[in-house]
Amino acid sequence: MSFQSERYGKYLLRLADSSDNEGIREIFESGSFAGGMNVQFLRGEQPLESFEADGDGAYILVAEDTQENRLIAVGGAVVRTEYLGGDASKCAYLTGLKIHHDYRGRLTFIQRAYKIMGELVSDCAATYTTILDGNTGVIKMLEKRRKNMPEYRYLGHYTTYCMGRGKRLIEVEKNNTHGFDVLMKTHFANRDLTPCNPDHQGFGKKDFYCVRDNGEIIACCFIGDQSRTKHYKMCSYNGVYKLVSHLPTAVLGYPSFPKAGEIIRSGVISYLYVRGNDAELCRRFLLSAAYKSGFELLLWGGADADPLCGALSRMKTVKYGSRLYEVLWNGKTDSAIRSETGVEAALL
Repeated sequence: MSFQSERYGKYLLRLADSSDNEGIREIFESGSFAGGMNVQFLRGEQPLESFEADGDGAYILVAEDTQENRLIAVGGAVVRTEYLGGDASKCAYLTGLKIHHDYRGRLTFIQRAYKIMGELVSDCAATYTTILDGNTGVIKMLEKRRKNMPEYRYLGHYTTYCMGRGKRLIEVEKNNTHGFDVLMKTHFANRDLTPCNPDHQGFGKKDFYCVRDNGEIIACCFIGDQSRTKHYKMCSYNGVYKLVSHLPTAVLGYPSFPKAGEIIRSGVISYLYVRGNDAELCRRFLLSAAYKSGFELLLWGGADADPLCGALSRMKTVKYGSRLYEVLWNGKTDSAIRSETGVEAALL
């Protein structure tokens, strides 16, 4: 599709370019995902580079108020090659849909924007997205079937776990990836939506950690520093978290709570594998890898049906949830995504 732009009164809908970075950044900074912890998800000084770092490319739409000369909305799709049914397939992740606080409820061309996006990603075998549990208004709006809108088909719940500093419980190797290529073919390829390329820049500057038994990997993951392309800012605490944030939670094995206004320095775990989904091995490995990484806070996410979520649930973590959807365009009814998924939180 060769879409460039369309006008709706004083609003202009168009594909973003590098000159839009400042406006996109302002939109991200105008909102946050609220709840007990009011957090802003930011994509740095160059948001377009951040989107593109998460895949093989990205289609990012922006809406501009031409009278005020400002960007008022952004949304798009990151395209990357992921496994579907064991095969490498072109997939699209819908991401970054944000409307500036001053314009929410005022835009009448959202359906048209979706139609354009559907055409842009029409060569993708699957499109999917996640929506935070607390974003109930958006969930209600998108789960309801509407004319000229894609179907948001619920695939399951997705939980992101935040764990603390860790401690040395077992010996962990660092940056010896021998055998990981075999795991990509025998394990990760069987999990739909697992990225085929573990070296996307969006994973950050990363190190590989593993435990072996007679030379064979029995537990492994990457831990990456994404601060160049994305980060979180703690805005404020509400409810019980206002009290908990002042407690020495790290002493109890939980993550330390950053101060309001601080940028959260965190690492992100990807390609987590534990042989036999052994919960105790998972716990000992993650705590030891976290300790060796030096990060005070680590994030990992998985679909709740993933056995490793059961292992993480037994650990001392702070967590937040999302809903995982397949997005079906133009009346399509056949799902391309199976129930066992390997969606990486690092690229959401």
